[in-house]
Amino acid sequence: MAKPTDRLRQAREEAGLTMEDVQDRTNIQIRYLQAMEKGDFSLLPGKYYTRAFLRNYAEFLHLDPTPMIHQFEEFQSEADSSPLTEEKKPSPVLSRKERYAADKAEEKKSSLLVRKLLSMFAIPKKGSVWLLVIGLILLIPAVIAYFVFSDDPPEEKKGESTVRAESGRSSEDKKDTSQVRLVKPSETYDYGDVFEVSNAKKVEVTVEADKNTWFRFRPGGPTEKIGEEANLAAGEKKNFEHPEWISLMIGNPNYVKLTVNGHVIDTTEEKNAHAYQLKLKK
Repeated sequence: MAKPTDRLRQAREEAGLTMEDVQDRTNIQIRYLQAMEKGDFSLLPGKYYTRAFLRNYAEFLHLDPTPMIHQFEEFQSEADSSPLTEEKKPSPVLSRKERYAADKAEEKKSSLLVRKLLSMFAIPKKGSVWLLVIGLILLIPAVIAYFVFSDDPPEEKKGESTVRAESGRSSEDKKDTSQVRLVKPSETYDYGDVFEVSNAKKVEVTVEADKNTWFRFRPGGPTEKIGEEANLAAGEKKNFEHPEWISLMIGNPNYVKLTVNGHVIDTTEEKNAHAYQLKLKK
């Protein structure tokens, strides 16, 4: 049965174009072009990039991309709803989506615990007004005595103590307190996994390759222009920096060690091209 994506190969051949010609003019790698012509969406990167590739390739050949995108969406819907067989059951290690859900549940649990503790120490409603009045009456003399008998204004003392504390702290004591956490997995976001970097001045990323792979770097976010795209040889290391947002597409994430502001991101589960959005918390 003919598929909408069959028109891609037909139109390319009718135009007398080779795969290399299309790759040079669309910047889409040949392996992805071949996968689209065969309708084998399992070889293509995430949802967002697959839709973008289909649209770019179809429009390049002056074809309507809508039927092909619908074909991909049907494939994706079937893949999402199909149950795993016994042989394909995952190991007990949680997936990114499960870890994300678990983190959210833990946050909710912690919030409930805090509210419970606050309620335990809250002042009872009955007689609370009188307790507050008595407390203020007892506090007034202490405040007056502090201002009358203190040698320096409280603001000045506070400033002096802060300066002394900062000057007495050595550079070795100033430890990196940056944090990196997954805030949105690729299952719920078309641009890939979103990691939030907090307690940092900028986003710093290092990619170290154990085996040959490739990368695509976009400074500022996934819809910005490509800053660099190249192959990464085994043993090679690449560093990226940006004041707000680094968008990184990696061909074989399981071949690399991905470090974000000193924190290693687990990429061992990803054997196909995958996108990582690394954002500074504002």
